[in-house]
Amino acid sequence: MQPRNFAAFALAAALVPALWSCTAEAGTGNRNVSPGGEFSFRLESDGRTLPTYDHGGYTYVEGIRGARYAIRVFNHTGERVEAVLTVDGRDVVSGRRGNFRTQRGYIIDPYGSVLIDGFRTSLRGVAAFRFTDVPDSYAARMGDATDVGLVGVAVFKERTYRPRPPIVYDRDDRRLGGDLGTGYGRAPAKSAPSGESRAADAPGPCCPEAESQGNIGTGWGEETWSPASEVPFARRGSYPDALLAVQYDDYEGLVARGVLPRPWPAPRPWVSPRPHPFPESPDPRFAAPPPWMPE
Repeated sequence: MQPRNFAAFALAAALVPALWSCTAEAGTGNRNVSPGGEFSFRLESDGRTLPTYDHGGYTYVEGIRGARYAIRVFNHTGERVEAVLTVDGRDVVSGRRGNFRTQRGYIIDPYGSVLIDGFRTSLRGVAAFRFTDVPDSYAARMGDATDVGLVGVAVFKERTYRPRPPIVYDRDDRRLGGDLGTGYGRAPAKSAPSGESRAADAPGPCCPEAESQGNIGTGWGEETWSPASEVPFARRGSYPDALLAVQYDDYEGLVARGVLPRPWPAPRPWVSPRPHPFPESPDPRFAAPPPWMPE
């Protein structure tokens, strides 16, 4: 099945209170937003939320080699949404380089959340997310470690269909739309104020460049039972309503970046290429195991 304007996978997401964690604001990078934002996500490991650190306008998480983690995405709105996720620039469903325009995501119910715990291998299971050395990461094994150390989430709201308003007539027998903002009949359509546009249709870059590659990545872990089902979902627009991102690294990497304090030696500069959460690529059905894994 070729993905179009649909999300092909949905996980049952329990309705939970609108919890907030450090997230990113759409179109402004991965800077924190105040509680009450429409969407948020966090990394969880061993039943706890991994703490976040703010530095230089970015949000960071400390990862520990060998530890398993999952990504929980929250929907704080009253409508269904689709969340397309990447880890190290790889789509968590297809395993290919991230492209939110063509790749499919997970459906989150109103005021609900969904837990993504690995690269999807089928409708029955996933390969667990585990922090590992960069050369052993899934992205590196697939031939490109450029975007290692970055988790990205693109959120799309669902397209809704409004019934056509009734046609009414005034004394001059002019046809007018029941809603003057619809443009039906001879009623002039209302134009948006200058500079105002819907986020889903606004052009622009996916996300600002993140800082450079760190010391750890995410490996292809053990096969884990994680059932999903395919459901139709029509996106409201071609561009996400929100783009969220968080970077991760080990303790030494965070110290080197200046995120965590250490009096000596001074943090070393980072000059390697900056990673990106949604590099464009083709879209196959599921994530393929890396070449060094047995079929």
